Amino acid sequence: MYVCMKTIMIRDEVYMELVKRKRDGESFSDVIERLLKRSRVDMAEYFGCLKDSPLLMELELSTKRLREMARFRT
Repeated sequence: MYVCMKTIMIRDEVYMELVKRKRDGESFSDVIERLLKRSRVDMAEYFGCLKDSPLLMELELSTKRLREMARFRT
C-alpha cells in the first residue's frame, strides 16, 4: 500500500470532533475514512435514546390522536 503523508489545515472545532469520534487504536486517517464510508445511518445507535423522555410521551399521544382522526374519516 502506497502511503503519501499530507498535512491538512482544519479548524479547532473540527479537530476536537475527530478526537471525540476516534476509537482506540485508530489513526485520524482511519477516523476520516470510516466517516466518509458511512453511507447509511444505523438506526440501532438511536434505540432507547428517548426512553423516559417527555418528548416520547408527547409523540405517543400525537400518534393516538392522529389514528383516532383517521378512523373517523370516510
